[in-house]
Amino acid sequence: METHTPRARRPGLIARALKAAAAALMAPNAEERARDRAQRHAAPLMLPDGALAACRYVVFDLETTGLQPSHGDRIVAIGAVRVEAGRILDVDRFATFAQPGRPIPPASTAIHGITDAMVAGSPPWPEAVAAFHRFAGDAVLVAHNAAFDTACLHAAEAQAGVTFANPVLCSLRLSQWLDPDEKAHDLDGLAARHGVVIAGRHDALGDAEATAALFCDMLRRAEARRITSLAELFARTRMARQIAAAAERF
Repeated sequence: METHTPRARRPGLIARALKAAAAALMAPNAEERARDRAQRHAAPLMLPDGALAACRYVVFDLETTGLQPSHGDRIVAIGAVRVEAGRILDVDRFATFAQPGRPIPPASTAIHGITDAMVAGSPPWPEAVAAFHRFAGDAVLVAHNAAFDTACLHAAEAQAGVTFANPVLCSLRLSQWLDPDEKAHDLDGLAARHGVVIAGRHDALGDAEATAALFCDMLRRAEARRITSLAELFARTRMARQIAAAAERF
């Protein structure tokens, strides 16, 4: 199995402080974030042609310092897998911790188990985001509750020197569209309902693998409903609008 893991670096205290100061200066303010969201949502959606299964997907998950990237919360772990021809590719994974440049709150550690000591030798979070951007390429991005994950990526773009212009699918929204009468659409509920074992809950790669397994089944079910293209799936589910509206919370 090939795992793309950025090389760990151990910058000195001065270099680390300078990087943190530079990142703070580059971080967009509230007005800039609002303008960026408006421009992003107004831009035409560029979707790949072809059947759903013919598209290339990168299913990913993030762990963070908290739930408010617009107020400074940062990424501490990224995990991702590729889905092609409706199947998970076993030979290509992305997994890295990221140094957030600030202490990880105990409340967040209680959820994902990641401590300051665990990320101490990891690449700074902008470098981890840039490495994930290279891994994703122009694939369709997929995440469970993608509004949060993409908000985190967009909040990191200026510091990472990248732009995520990829189409985004939310497996939570897709589940709600496929099974509107079901109450549980969280990852644990979906995994239990479909018999998917999550290898390490709140581990970025483990959650990405579980999401990918569920997503492959959702693709087959969407095709069974005669959804013939990604454009049609976006239209029927109002995917872009739903993600944009939910992202306002973060």
